[in-house]
Amino acid sequence: MTALPVILQVVRYRCPFCTRSRAKKTVTEQHIARCWHNPEVRSCKTCVHYEPAEEGPYPEHPGWPESCGAEHDITAGIATGCPQWEAK
Repeated sequence: MTALPVILQVVRYRCPFCTRSRAKKTVTEQHIARCWHNPEVRSCKTCVHYEPAEEGPYPEHPGWPESCGAEHDITAGIATGCPQWEAK
């Protein structure tokens, strides 16, 4: 008798704003409430002032880190709930 593969179906819940997925619906709902790509969170990633990181023009150049055009310091991390946030 030959062993056959068993079909296993798994339910996952994915954030509608990014690619993250989780096995638990409540954990995914918590993520959505703080997802940087969710415009309701008012994070840097959805703001018109956000300037993404850029690679340098040649390998020896370190490039430029992500920054804020409204002069907020985001070197410590992406901000949420910014009073100067404007939708992209």
